[in-house]
Amino acid sequence: MYSTWLELTAAEVHQRDLIRDAEHERLVREARRLRREQSWWYRLWKLLTNVQLVKK
Repeated sequence: MYSTWLELTAAEVHQRDLIRDAEHERLVREARRLRREQSWWYRLWKLLTNVQLVKK
């Protein structure tokens, strides 16, 4: 598979970087979602859509 310890180490570092990048992306998406849900227009939109659903 890996012929040298250097290749193995490079592969492990690359794998760790991919995991770290994916985790960072997930955290960024979560922060954006939370920020959006705290905005006044989003809360108003949710309120209006819930009212419309209740009326049906």
